[in-house]
Amino acid sequence: GSGKSTFLRIAKKYKFNTIKSDDIVQELYSDETIVLKLNKLLNCKSSGMDLKKKVKEFFFKSKENMNIIEDLFHPIVYEVILDEVVKNDKLMIELPPIRKNYDLFKRFSSIYIETSKENRMKRYDLSEDEYISFFKNMNDIQKDFKMIKDSCDIHINNDDHVDSLYEYFEKGIIKL
Repeated sequence: GSGKSTFLRIAKKYKFNTIKSDDIVQELYSDETIVLKLNKLLNCKSSGMDLKKKVKEFFFKSKENMNIIEDLFHPIVYEVILDEVVKNDKLMIELPPIRKNYDLFKRFSSIYIETSKENRMKRYDLSEDEYISFFKNMNDIQKDFKMIKDSCDIHINNDDHVDSLYEYFEKGIIKL
């Protein structure tokens, strides 16, 4: 991917506590209420990996679908994150650069890690055709990425060299 997971592992070595929003979402797939809502929305009776696959297919069909899924997950993820922020002043959180996270990026010191098309395709398990189909109709997503990036305090262009990620901590650019 873009290096966010690697960056969080490095942050842990420098005594940061970390949260990945993807982990929170993963836990929500075990929440019976969420599973019921997703099954009703998708008109299916799925769980586990099958449900995730159906959600992904639905999510990537349109901006409207994306918003529907984000509206279901985001308030819960947001609540968990804000609860952790209150309890912990040495916290680093991984968030996707979506509009619904904009106020978190603005409210707290934030880092933007650049990623390539190839990394996005890998991250979302998209073929070239799926990627082109999704993003060509999604200029808003590109605008969201730029808006989020512009709001961040630090920009990192991950060149796939772990040493360059360590430098942000070793040089004191990122510190507790």
